[in-house]
Amino acid sequence: MTTPSGDDMLGRGLRLLTVLAEHPAGLGVSAAARAAHLPVSSAHRILGRLVEERFAVYDEDARRYALGSRVLELSRGFQRSPAGYSAAAAPMRRLAARTGLPVIAGVLQGAEVLLVLSVQGTQHLQLRSAEGTRNPWNATSLGKAIVAGLPEEERERLLAGPLPAVTPRTLTDPEPLRAELALVRERGWAGVDEENEIGVRSIAAALPGAAGDSPRLAISLAATVILTEEDQLRSYADALRECVEEVAARVSP
Repeated sequence: MTTPSGDDMLGRGLRLLTVLAEHPAGLGVSAAARAAHLPVSSAHRILGRLVEERFAVYDEDARRYALGSRVLELSRGFQRSPAGYSAAAAPMRRLAARTGLPVIAGVLQGAEVLLVLSVQGTQHLQLRSAEGTRNPWNATSLGKAIVAGLPEEERERLLAGPLPAVTPRTLTDPEPLRAELALVRERGWAGVDEENEIGVRSIAAALPGAAGDSPRLAISLAATVILTEEDQLRSYADALRECVEEVAARVSP
């Protein structure tokens, strides 16, 4: 039997970590092996090493593996690194204090938006947007703000779908979406009203890319429909753009 190389073992370990990240409740070794396309014996050995290094934990009663605390340490280190999004934190905090609303940053990954940073506002009813959450781009203001600024070929590829319906109000028809993205490019921000979550509306603006690049990071203001009227939320668009411009200046080389 051929022994896997160091690179192959690293790849297998990373695949298992990715699988565990996609199943926060944990997985048994057989299920984890199937999801990572690995033999059970290999998955068992690698998961054991991940537990030793605190990248995973094992619940003996449930016989399940889940992500360990060391993954959180890596996440915090990334946020503080030049490649992370710590430069956006201070402008986002100021925007949250100014509006009372939570401020969320997200990046486009494939056809989904990954939430990478969030700051709570001051309203007594606050939304909770966990970093690491993924949502379909077509259901979110973050996604629409980013996709509106993509090159036409890439934008059309995303419009070709799939375009999942998260709520009954999610736009899933490419034609209305295409028209909405044109409006986003014209006015500089995107909005959704209960398209990703019933009872929640938001607006977002994307950071401009460097010369020749496309925007990939966007920042949004989220609000409950109970406390914040649509016109009131839209009145914060200028403040949102100011925040985005400040973040862009901080992250520019």
